[in-house]
Amino acid sequence: MAAAKAGDRAAFECLVVACQSRILRWLTRLTQDRAVAEELLQESLFKAFVSLASFRGEAAFATWLARIAHNTFLAWNKTNRRRPDQESLTDEVVASDAGLVDWPSFSESPETLLWQHELSDSLAKAMAELPETLSQALTLREQDGLSYEEIAQIQEVPIGTVRSRIHRARESLSLTLKELMEPA
Repeated sequence: MAAAKAGDRAAFECLVVACQSRILRWLTRLTQDRAVAEELLQESLFKAFVSLASFRGEAAFATWLARIAHNTFLAWNKTNRRRPDQESLTDEVVASDAGLVDWPSFSESPETLLWQHELSDSLAKAMAELPETLSQALTLREQDGLSYEEIAQIQEVPIGTVRSRIHRARESLSLTLKELMEPA
C-alpha cells in the first residue's frame, strides 16, 4: 500500500487485481452493457490511482475502490438516465450475471428445462423492476458476497438501511417466486 501511495503503478496493479473482476461484473449488471462497464471501471481505476494518497485505510481497499466505482456509475447514470430493458440483455449477461442458468444435463426433461428458463427469466425481470438501491444492495450481498458493513460503506448509508433494503428486495422477489410456484 505504501508503494502504491508513493506512485508505484505495479504496486497499485497488485491491489487492483484482487477486486477488479468483481467490480467489473457488478458494473456490468448495473449498466447491462459490458463496454460501458469497462469504461466505468477504467475511469474508476484512474480516479482511485489519482486519489490514492487520500486513502485513509478506514475500509478495505476493495471497498474503497467499489465506492469510487459506485459514484462513477451514479454520475454516468445521471447523465444517461437509462434503466435498461431486461429484454435488451444478451443471454450471456443474464446467464453469467444472474447466476441462474447452468448447462443442462442429459437427464433433465424438456419441461424441467423450460420451467427453469422461465423461472430464470422471471427472476431477472423481477430484479430489474426493483428500485435501484434495493437491487444493488441485494446483488452486492448475494452475488458478490459482501458484508452488510461493506455494502453500507459502498452505498454510504447506515447498516440498518442496508438490512432494510435487502429485506425488502428479498420480500419482493419472494412474492414473485410464490406467484410462479402457485398452480395456475
